[in-house]
Amino acid sequence: MTKPLTLLLSGLFAALCWTAADMLLVGFVQSPGQYPLFSRTLASALGDDVDLAVLMLAGSPQRLFWGVLPATFSLPFYLASAFGVRRLLRGKAAGAVLSLLSVGYALSPLGHAGFYYMGISAQTLLHSPPEAYPMLLAQFRAFHAMLAVHWFASVGLLAAGWLVLLVQTVRGKTVLPRASVWANPLPVGAVVAGVCSLFPQSAVAACIGGATFNIAQAVFFASAWYCLYSNYQHQKEHQ
Repeated sequence: MTKPLTLLLSGLFAALCWTAADMLLVGFVQSPGQYPLFSRTLASALGDDVDLAVLMLAGSPQRLFWGVLPATFSLPFYLASAFGVRRLLRGKAAGAVLSLLSVGYALSPLGHAGFYYMGISAQTLLHSPPEAYPMLLAQFRAFHAMLAVHWFASVGLLAAGWLVLLVQTVRGKTVLPRASVWANPLPVGAVVAGVCSLFPQSAVAACIGGATFNIAQAVFFASAWYCLYSNYQHQKEHQ
């Protein structure tokens, strides 16, 4: 029993590290109007990427740098936690969840760090002469393409893994109580994102919203750990 508890604590630790990293890296209020170079001059060239281009302009290079390190160096704890989640399930679904979460976590560092490169690229573009715009825009698009592939793959696989766990929890095929479905990262993430979207100009909401998925995972790991720990204590009392 103690091993699953330790693995779930690993997940909680990783989720908190990634939450801090998200807040440092992308926890900014989007203000395209403050940067006419992006919202007007280069708007046609950037297309739908204007908001993303201005997102990290207010962050210092040091802040963006430290927005990457806590995440990448805590990845082993997320990978370990996938085995803890596997221990919560019964049957073939356990292997499916382990595979989905493991691959999703393995792809996540580049999907996260990619924002750093896009932020630094946008800051360089902001302070460059017009003749450098074409080259820097091409670089920005290349960074975005690399980020998008890894980010969508990672988030998609993780969401699929948590969805399988959610369904199995509802079916009573896990060691968790059915009520714990509300602590699953998918409904928790939807609530966090929905609440934050109500305050688009709030710096606090921007920080929390930027870390939505990792906050949701932190809630899950804390909840799952508590459920298992309570069961463990109950069993000890009746031995």
